[in-house]
Amino acid sequence: MVNNYKRFIKNQFEKAKSTASEFISSRSEEQVESTIELNPQYYVELKAIADKQHTTVQAIVNGIVVQYLASAPNESTHISVDQKEDNPLLYLDGICKLVD
Repeated sequence: MVNNYKRFIKNQFEKAKSTASEFISSRSEEQVESTIELNPQYYVELKAIADKQHTTVQAIVNGIVVQYLASAPNESTHISVDQKEDNPLLYLDGICKLVD
């Protein structure tokens, strides 16, 4: 009976370790998806600017992204049927955008 209890405890411990390991690996995968790479030269330049402004490179890049998103057009330009008939690839482009 003592051996069964030890086996039960060992199995529960292994399950907990496995669950924790999966949790940790899934968090690191999520973190990788939100990471971007900068050209090393740009990073050095941004780091110098950030140091002068007493901020971080991440704050500067986030500000740049916000400005870009605010200025980017939300709607794509309308393509007429005549243009699509002249260039069938425009139909394909429209179909791809529907999937997105």
